[in-house]
Amino acid sequence: MRIGEAHKKLINGEGSCSVPMWMGGLPAGFCNKPSFGERPEPEYYWWNYCANEQMRSDNKYNGYVPALACKIHGGPDKKEALNLCDFCENDFGACKSDPMFGCGKGNDNIFECDTFKSN
Repeated sequence: MRIGEAHKKLINGEGSCSVPMWMGGLPAGFCNKPSFGERPEPEYYWWNYCANEQMRSDNKYNGYVPALACKIHGGPDKKEALNLCDFCENDFGACKSDPMFGCGKGNDNIFECDTFKSN
């Protein structure tokens, strides 16, 4: 299995989750849920010394993530990561929209907008 461009890059702020899925010990494609960025690497702690196993300090998914990750697999939420103004063709200073602000990047973190036009 190889990941495609949709698993590596954000297109208009959204991509596909790149976590490989398995069924019955055989590859079954990728997660492909909407993702809004890569999984941040937190601190790790030792869970099982005998098996040499570590756990993430945020207790999120601990498996292999080659590129973008959805919320379930430890990636950022849409409200945390997306700023639609980065992908919009409207001029920021002259825009007369009614945006919905998120909680991740600060005051300019817009995750929904009624006048969004993809550039």
